[in-house]
Amino acid sequence: MSVCDLASVGSILVIKLDEAGDFVMATPFLRGLRAAAPQARILLAVREAVADLALTCRWVDGVVAPRPKEGGGIDFRGITPGGLKLFAECYRAGFDLALVPRYDFDRHGATTLAANSRAKLVAGFSERVTPWKAEGNPGFDRAYGLALAPPPGRHEVEQNAALLEALGARPDLGLLELTLTAEDREEARRLLGTADGSMDDRPLIAVAPGAASPRRVYPADRLAAVVSTVAAGLDARLVLLGTGEERPVAGALSAALPGRVIDLTGATRLRVAAAVMAEAALAITMDSAPAHLAAAMGVPVAVFSCHPLGGDPNHFHAPERFCPWTGGREERALVLRPAAVPPCATSCVAAEAHCIAAIDPADAARRILTLVGATGGTAG
Repeated sequence: MSVCDLASVGSILVIKLDEAGDFVMATPFLRGLRAAAPQARILLAVREAVADLALTCRWVDGVVAPRPKEGGGIDFRGITPGGLKLFAECYRAGFDLALVPRYDFDRHGATTLAANSRAKLVAGFSERVTPWKAEGNPGFDRAYGLALAPPPGRHEVEQNAALLEALGARPDLGLLELTLTAEDREEARRLLGTADGSMDDRPLIAVAPGAASPRRVYPADRLAAVVSTVAAGLDARLVLLGTGEERPVAGALSAALPGRVIDLTGATRLRVAAAVMAEAALAITMDSAPAHLAAAMGVPVAVFSCHPLGGDPNHFHAPERFCPWTGGREERALVLRPAAVPPCATSCVAAEAHCIAAIDPADAARRILTLVGATGGTAG
C-alpha cells in the first residue's frame, strides 16, 4: 500500500493516548484524515480520561480505550456503540494503516499498540524529534514504516498536518472543534443559572486555575489580583473550572470576589466544561487542557505560561507548540510569559511555581483587558 493512496485504504487505527488538550489539538488532523479517506473505517484509540471528548467525534467510526490487563497484555473498552466490535473486526483482518499523531515523548504506550496492531503500515514521528523522546523512547523508530522528523518548534496542529501531508493528504490547519450534545449545553446552562432559574446577564469569565505540574500554575494570590481587576473592569462574573484538586484555589478566588463566583471545580465532565466555556466572553487559564477547550469553542483565551521569553521553542512547555490554536486569528489568544528567573534560562526547571510567578499581575490584567477589547469579548 502506498502512503499516498489513502483513497483506497479500508481501515485506519488512530492511536491518541495522551491528554485532553492533545486530543483537542488533534481534531483538525482527524477532520483532514476523514476528508482524505472518506471510505475508510477509522477507529480511534484514546485514554479513558479523554473518552468523554472522543465519544462525540464525528470524524471517526468508532472509539476504544485500551488499558493494561493484570498479568500483561491490553484490554479494550468500547467507548462508542459498536466501537469494540468494529475494532475487533479490523484487527482480525489487519488494519491497513496505524497512525500515531504524537510528536513528542510517548508515555502511554501508543507506539507499542501501533506495533501490535497488525497494520500493514505504521506511521508517526521519529524518536529523534526531541531530546526527551530520544531519551525516553529509544528504539521506537523500529515500529514505524514511516517515521517523520519535521522541522522543530512548530505548533502541534502543524506537526500533525505534516503527518497528513506525508500520507498524501491535504494538510488541515483549520480551527479546533468539539461536538457537544444538546444535553451538554443544557447542563452547562443549568450549572450557570441562579437559584431561581434565571440567568445573570453580566459577562462571564471562565477561569481554570490548574495544570498538571506545579511549575505551570500561576500563584493563587496573583491570579486573584488579576481576575479581580479584569472582572471589575468588565463588570463580569466568574465560573471556575478544573478538577477537585483546584478547590483550595477556587476558595481563595471566591473569597476575593464575593458574589461573582460560580465554583464548578470537580463538578463537570470535559464536554460540559467545554459547554460552559462556550457561554463565556473570555477564558483565563494555565497552559493546560482548558485553554484548548476555550479555543475550540471560539472563546478569546489568555494563558499563563511558565516558559520564559526567548526559551527553547521545541520544549514541551513552549507556547510555539502548545498555545491555543485559533486558525490564524491571533488576536483571540494571549500567552502571558515571564522573563527567565535564574537559574532558569531556556526553560523553567523548578519543581514549583518559579518563573511563572514573575509575571506581573497588573501588567497581565492590562493585557487581558486589551485582548477583550480587541475581540469585542465575544465567542464565535
